[in-house]
Amino acid sequence: MTTGRRSVSSPAMPDYTEGIKKEVAEIKFLIHDLRVEGFLNEILHYHVTLNTDLEIYNIAQAQVLHAADVQELKVKFGVMRKALQDYSNAVKSFSPDRTVLLIGRRYVATIRDVCDLILNPLWGRSDKVLAFLPDEARSVRWRRRYRNCISWLYGVHLRIEAFLEEQEKPGVREEFDIGQDVRDFTRDVVMGYVVEKSEARVELQLDRLDSAVIVGNRPRFRRMYFNLVMNAVDAMSGRKAGVLNVSASIEGERVALRVRDDGVGMSPEKIQQLLSDRPTLDGELHSLGFIFVRQTVAELGGDLSIESTAGKGTTMTLRLPYLPGKTAAELDPSRQDRYRLPPRFRSFPAEDDPVEATSASATIADAAAPTPPSPEEARADGALVTEGMERQRPCGKLIFEAYRKSQAQFPGSIFAIAVTEDDRVEMFTVKPYELDWNISHEDLSPMHFQATFRGRLEEDELKRPTLILKPPQNLRDYFEFKEVPEADRGSERFKRMVRDECIRVARKLIATGLDPQIPVHLASARQFFAAPPEFHGTEPFPLDLLARQGLSTEECSR
Repeated sequence: MTTGRRSVSSPAMPDYTEGIKKEVAEIKFLIHDLRVEGFLNEILHYHVTLNTDLEIYNIAQAQVLHAADVQELKVKFGVMRKALQDYSNAVKSFSPDRTVLLIGRRYVATIRDVCDLILNPLWGRSDKVLAFLPDEARSVRWRRRYRNCISWLYGVHLRIEAFLEEQEKPGVREEFDIGQDVRDFTRDVVMGYVVEKSEARVELQLDRLDSAVIVGNRPRFRRMYFNLVMNAVDAMSGRKAGVLNVSASIEGERVALRVRDDGVGMSPEKIQQLLSDRPTLDGELHSLGFIFVRQTVAELGGDLSIESTAGKGTTMTLRLPYLPGKTAAELDPSRQDRYRLPPRFRSFPAEDDPVEATSASATIADAAAPTPPSPEEARADGALVTEGMERQRPCGKLIFEAYRKSQAQFPGSIFAIAVTEDDRVEMFTVKPYELDWNISHEDLSPMHFQATFRGRLEEDELKRPTLILKPPQNLRDYFEFKEVPEADRGSERFKRMVRDECIRVARKLIATGLDPQIPVHLASARQFFAAPPEFHGTEPFPLDLLARQGLSTEECSR
């Protein structure tokens, strides 16, 4: 393991901490953090697709109105892209600071203008016109992905507004609870980014989040935290299944915010480079995120450390001073919207949000239904198996059949499964990858996607089918799904139950038709299995190896 630690409590890189250099650095930091172009392209593509669907299904009046909306969006996109090109050219050609600042602000203004248009509830009318389209229409099936992009865009708009306010009132500080803020910001903005950027291959887990009030600029803190998440997602870009873990725990007089990934890791030289001062940012467009992290940690009076092992991952730890015994005051109602995503934009509902109707992509049947569905009701294009149904429909075979039927450019199937302690399949649903729809587990199993085992069967680099298996990610949802009494819940029981169910799932898949030698990538393997070491390597292991592990009850009876 390679470790680097640096106190960043004093200002670094003095050439851009004041005056015009500081203004230029700040606009560069903001533009680097926004990461907006790809998401805006997705939104434009969605509305073009929606307009095409309205034309295909002969919904003429709605198509005419929506076509006008799309044309307005295209015009604003053209202005924004021209401003981006001007900004990039100015930076790379080492234009004078005032020129870079002026053109950078102009580019940010065009992004804000596009956001204002898309987020206006009177524009686009997509929710209303979707009601006229059948479930098989592409725009209907892409709706969740579109909402992820909208959620992200709302976060972009919020950060721009906070930046502009900070320019007018520099040095604004407030007291806020780091645990609650990380939880809210992750659900409202960060989760959607991780899902879309990683194509649902990275598992974002919120671990222990202690309540601790810190003092500082909340929007800058959020941007700093988001930079750490972006770096972690980038580090796992080549993984079949990655895990990103976030925690905030009180340790003595400090609260430690940790962002841990199981990506490629870093060399000692790379760590030193990230922690070292830079003489100038002139001409720089890309390597700005970690400089902003260091600067913000310094402003918060904290220190930063990096622990990394090549091929196994990296942990970024920020230790910040907090106010012991302090409780964060309630936000003024006029400021609350600055920090919370409105419910209509959320892809991942808050605990107090009303529950939406189940997605049309999958139906979860009542496990207590007295009459199980017939075999014909469980198909490989959307198969559902509930309690007792494993005798009629082979789960493993269905997963492989869905993979073979996939019409996507990179074929595969996606599934969710739950197996009880007495070896009954209590929930199972599967779908093939479709030609132009990147389905996620939220689409497949919207009510239970954090409480069940989730998996994908797809090809590896040699075109061989490979299984990707992810354990349940939410302790509370898992215990509620399993109907475990409150008094019996705890982290150790969660680990034991998930470990045993993982083994039962492997055995069930083999017993119902999946090849025992199929390679498996198991996310969070170290969390649930101390051995064998084959589970912890970068190479996949055969499904049979997982199935041959002993259950807790089997080990106790030996």
